[in-house]
Amino acid sequence: MKQVNKIAVLVVILSAFFYGRALSQVMHLDEAIALALKNNARIKQAEEKVRQKEYAGHAAWGNFLPSVTLQGCYTHLNDPLEIDLNPIRQAMIQLHTQDQVGLANLQSLILNHRPLTAEEMLLAQRTAYNALDKALPPFKETFKAQDYKTATLIGVQPIFLGGKLIAAKNYANDEQKAAQAELLKTKNEVVQDVIKNYLSVVLLQQVVKTRQEVLQGMKKHRHQAQALFKQGLIAKTDVLRADVAVAEAERNLFDDQNKLQLAYLALKHSLGLPEEARLLIRDSLQYHAFNDSLKTILKAARLYQPILKLIAAKKNEAKQKLLADASEFLPKVALFGKYEMYPEYLSSLEPRWAVGVNVQMNLFNGFKKYNQIQQSRHLNKQMDYLQQDARRQIELWVNKSYREMRNAEQRYFKLNANIALARQNLTSQEKRFQTGMGTSLDVIDARLILEKDRIERLKSLYDYYLALTELFVAKGNAEQAQKFITAITQ
Repeated sequence: MKQVNKIAVLVVILSAFFYGRALSQVMHLDEAIALALKNNARIKQAEEKVRQKEYAGHAAWGNFLPSVTLQGCYTHLNDPLEIDLNPIRQAMIQLHTQDQVGLANLQSLILNHRPLTAEEMLLAQRTAYNALDKALPPFKETFKAQDYKTATLIGVQPIFLGGKLIAAKNYANDEQKAAQAELLKTKNEVVQDVIKNYLSVVLLQQVVKTRQEVLQGMKKHRHQAQALFKQGLIAKTDVLRADVAVAEAERNLFDDQNKLQLAYLALKHSLGLPEEARLLIRDSLQYHAFNDSLKTILKAARLYQPILKLIAAKKNEAKQKLLADASEFLPKVALFGKYEMYPEYLSSLEPRWAVGVNVQMNLFNGFKKYNQIQQSRHLNKQMDYLQQDARRQIELWVNKSYREMRNAEQRYFKLNANIALARQNLTSQEKRFQTGMGTSLDVIDARLILEKDRIERLKSLYDYYLALTELFVAKGNAEQAQKFITAITQ
């Protein structure tokens, strides 16, 4: 029984250990970015748009292929479609009857040397009429029954549409390129947002650590001040100054701890994680030199910046639209064919199959197409100016980010000397205070100066990598910023 209890306790301990490990996930920058790229809704939206444009491109290919349509119909008419020529039949019988009676009368004159009597003529007329009425079929035919059905195969193959089909295919290709550029742009923005939030957490963790060290130093100084006061070596004001310094250090630490929690929340939001998820970041900022020249980055930005690719694709779309509008002035040629699958319902005037060539050309439409061409031409000029302005804006963006990065780098280097001097000054002031030659205010000021310089140096390093990330985004490849910063934070 005791053995079973021990096993149960061990299982509970191991479960709690692994559960705690699952809740507190230690994450590095590359893992954070991979998670954000997988979960971000904006990226998924852009990916769906790329797939949409891919299928639109496939659909554009279908314009070059023949279209085959099966058309079925069941029809009920108010009356059958008939042609009635019985009046002509009656006229023919009447004329022929008169001829027969005339021949019979002539025969009677020759044979009997007398004309036919009225009764004989009436009999001859009836006999001839009945014979002709039986001999001639009815002059009435039904072309379409009152109820009939049709099933027709119709095929159309475009031959020449003035270049409109090619323009439509090229337009679809440009739409796909634009969607891919938007996807890359969105990914760069997401990566930049994750890096910014991640660096904020790393920075604030180091700032909190610095604040804690300062607080410990202030408490140590207060303890020394209290001991010296009891010995009568310093005044009560020095102890009070030490108390105020400890309270100020505690307040600064509390503020930065709250900022750190907010930074964690912002990072979780950019990663698509719930607020209650436990996330641990253990990296620290370390300086690493970036040696690429401004000229090299500008050249890469002109080639790879997705904004420029997007504008280039839109510019090509405007060009294809102009070509499509111009094609309206050219003739359109297409082959067509049809085949009836129910010949028993066709009239004698309807063919079972037919093929032919269709040529169509618009001669006048109120100058509508002409004005559309002028509109497209001005759209092309607008895209030219937009492209020129975008290039200048990208170059300004790269220059600004590069110079901000170098400025932060220089501040970081300059503060190294300041920190060394502040450390030496703090050591000197502490020794002077311990020997009774210095004041508590001198020690507090020296420690605050060192704290300010240390935090300023951390902030300079944070600004350095933030500007460097902005530079990579301006260059068009935020993943390089991820690799660069990941290499120096772990």
